[in-house]
Parts: sequence; C-alpha cells; structure tokens
Amino acid sequence: MAELYAEAGRKSFINGPLHWIYYGMDGNPDTTFTLEIAIPVRKAFQSSRFQVKELDFFKAITFPHEGPWEQLPGSHAQIMERLAEHHIPVTNECREVFLNINFAEPEKNMTEIQIGVSPGKTQNRSGAQKRLLPVYI
Repeated sequence: MAELYAEAGRKSFINGPLHWIYYGMDGNPDTTFTLEIAIPVRKAFQSSRFQVKELDFFKAITFPHEGPWEQLPGSHAQIMERLAEHHIPVTNECREVFLNINFAEPEKNMTEIQIGVSPGKTQNRSGAQKRLLPVYI
C-alpha cells in the first residue's frame, strides 16, 4: 500500500480514502474471494506497476464501523443480518473505506462498510452515477 500511495501521491492525484474491495466474500473462512486494494484518483495516469481502471456504479447499504479492524467481521455480520431480515438481495461485492486510520490508537479507526445490493429497490437519480477512478494493486 505504501508503494501505491507513493506513486499516486507523487503525481498528486489522490482524491479519497483507501478502499478494500472484496468480490465473492461470504463470511465463510474457507471461501476463496478476490481482494482489490484501491485509492481513488482524480485523473487517470499511466503506471508500470499498478492498474488504473474506472469502477462501475455501485449501489450499496453502508454501515459505519468505529474501532479496531479485528472487530470488522462482527460489524459485517450485523449488517448482513439486517439485510436478510428485510429481504434485501446482496451482490458479490462489498467494500471497506478507511476514513480514519490510527495505528497508535485503533479505537479511533473509522471504516465505512459498503455492502453491494441489487439495483431496483429504489430509483437512481440522474447524475448519481458518479465514478471513482482508483489505482489498483
């Protein structure tokens, strides 16, 4: 991640917090899933080390997590229980957006959990499909 920040920062393009994007994660520790680590940038640029790509529109239910990252699985479980209670279909994508990172005092970490939900429950407003352009490892 340090190299990712160094390259994007050297070009002065960083435009948001660190994202961890999970595909196929279902809570079962034996399930194989894909993790992409990204930093949103304001402008695409050429990189010999990292892939730069535009993310598709992502409709999600969000849940704030305050505190150590070791407690993130419990927060994920809470939001998944709520979605199941309300019969809200989820996609195979979820994200963690690291809004505040504090290694010295992990109780001050602030992470936004975003669970992908199937479009169709609500209408998307025109212009609401703004895109992030993250740099990926």
